[in-house]
Amino acid sequence: MRKDLIIGAVANYTKDKIVEYVQSINKSGFTGDKIMICYDLPNETMEYLNQNNWMCYEAQTNGHPHMKRLIDMWQILETHITGYRFVITTDVRDVIFQTNPSDYLEEKYYYGDRLSGWWEKTEVFVASERLQYHKQEWNIKNIHEGYGNIYWEWIKNKEIGNVGIIAGKGTGVKALLMLNWLVSQAGDVRHYTDQSSLNLLIHNDLIKDKVTLVNDLCLQVGTLNEELDIRDGIVYNPITNKPYPLIHQWDRNETLTKLFKTK
Repeated sequence: MRKDLIIGAVANYTKDKIVEYVQSINKSGFTGDKIMICYDLPNETMEYLNQNNWMCYEAQTNGHPHMKRLIDMWQILETHITGYRFVITTDVRDVIFQTNPSDYLEEKYYYGDRLSGWWEKTEVFVASERLQYHKQEWNIKNIHEGYGNIYWEWIKNKEIGNVGIIAGKGTGVKALLMLNWLVSQAGDVRHYTDQSSLNLLIHNDLIKDKVTLVNDLCLQVGTLNEELDIRDGIVYNPITNKPYPLIHQWDRNETLTKLFKTK
């Protein structure tokens, strides 16, 4: 069976900034490859990643690493390591894995067993922020800073996808990384255009049938609109009654910080 991959990117982080992320993946049962794009990391951080079986690829920043990571991830998947079944790309510092993401993706993609074929046309799942653009101040500011007012009427009532949590078929995630990079460079790159460019893409009629916004892959704490359902140290999705595979922006919530922060 082809391997799965988790890939992330960090810049200038000390070890303490990534401990929760790394250890949560170790505990999740994930058995695939792990790759980190490393921008100016201290030696201690690199050593810690290597000790935990991460493949580290050193790269140079050019502008914001938030955007640069898109093309660097694509290039690694295109030229160095290919053929992954599933690829999961996430933010790092503020992400916790509660369960094995491969299990989640298998449930999404396969009918009953692995021999039954792919599910529908979806190539990529993007974590939803569960709000329309016009209801979230940071995203309103972000789309206007990057692209002005030209797309506002078109996107204001569309659901926000979060660029920090993307997962799906290896080929689909790789293609989306390339397109996201290209569209991000069409905006005002003095600002962070990675999230706004993603949303311009995933809602475009030409490719929107290839991407599905999902509420059950990740709890987006930054736009949390529900009471936390915590049982035995695990955060559950009240709709599915299953643990959220990932928690994003956990450090913005006092309860979750106490729950996940490494002592």
